[in-house]
Amino acid sequence: MATEFEKQFVNDIKRAHVHVAWVGDESSDVHVVIWPTWSGLSDFEKSFAEEVVSWGHTATAVDLYGVGNNPTELQDKADTMMALVAEKGPLTALQSDICQEIAESHPNKKLVHVGFCLGGRLAIEAGLHIPSSKGAASFHGLMNFYRPESSEDANREAKFIIFNGYQDPMVDVAAADQARADLDDMGLDWQFVDFGQTKHSFMLPSANAPQDGHAFSAAASARGRNALRFFLSELAS
Repeated sequence: MATEFEKQFVNDIKRAHVHVAWVGDESSDVHVVIWPTWSGLSDFEKSFAEEVVSWGHTATAVDLYGVGNNPTELQDKADTMMALVAEKGPLTALQSDICQEIAESHPNKKLVHVGFCLGGRLAIEAGLHIPSSKGAASFHGLMNFYRPESSEDANREAKFIIFNGYQDPMVDVAAADQARADLDDMGLDWQFVDFGQTKHSFMLPSANAPQDGHAFSAAASARGRNALRFFLSELAS
């Protein structure tokens, strides 16, 4: 009998990932996998994939929930996210299956994960738990990602960069400190970048609820993009 997780996220789910190819003589050997916010695949992730490709790479924006399944109301988004991340095993298996499908479509490429909010957490988890991953970048991601059972189980092939708003109410100082300590204890190559005077959702132009701790920041967005571009070029070398 199928589990509730399988019914909601696996069985009979038709996904339409958006693959974006480099138009030119030759792209880099990096393929960027873009994990969406709790809203699911949207124009934001698609346009970000196009920007990443303009830097010389290839990219896939992940259709996380499947065609026609994106939640629209706040409570539905929260409930869907909580169901998705409720257990480590099913979540990791789903991410692994999605990444395997992407890898088969883009052979001989290094998979590097980039994500926003929920997707930021998923990017870190993909980097930690999927051996084919070579890097992960999280933008205003959640720090309650599943840790490996031991340091030996962590994917040491991946490098990590985490972009965080210092005023993000969803990532308090204790959570950020614990994430840094855990990544360091695993012996991983990591960077953690705090943006001052910056709240949650700082990459999303539609975010405009500073009273709730969510607000777009043009400065942090630009700085994050520049740092990500250098990070990807480092992995491609």
